[in-house]
Amino acid sequence: MADFVLDTHACVYCLAAPHKLGPAARAAMESVEQGHGIAWVPAAVAAEVILLKELGRIGIGLPELREAMEASACFRFLPLDLHQLDDFAAHRSTRDPFDRFILSAARTIGAKLLTKDRALVESGLVQTVWK
Repeated sequence: MADFVLDTHACVYCLAAPHKLGPAARAAMESVEQGHGIAWVPAAVAAEVILLKELGRIGIGLPELREAMEASACFRFLPLDLHQLDDFAAHRSTRDPFDRFILSAARTIGAKLLTKDRALVESGLVQTVWK
């Protein structure tokens, strides 16, 4: 059983355009949907979804995210906690604050990160899944 943290792209794609997930990310989500793990949605991802919806850059917002989490036991909300903030403080080289929060979420719970974000993949700070 494997747990995954979804970055913002992965979360939006899971909900609105699953065909856009990379093959390995799609396989990971299929495994989660079959009950072989959990897809964690960090607080930072929820916040970024809200902001992107407000800017008109995506078509889904918090209501759709909440509905998906309530409808499926495989999607769970991951609140921001002090352990994540400790990890956040330790990785100053990651410039984007949302990326930094998401990275810290994955590291703190020991989950793989579903991301296509090159900076996160190349950081080597967490195991990533996409291609």
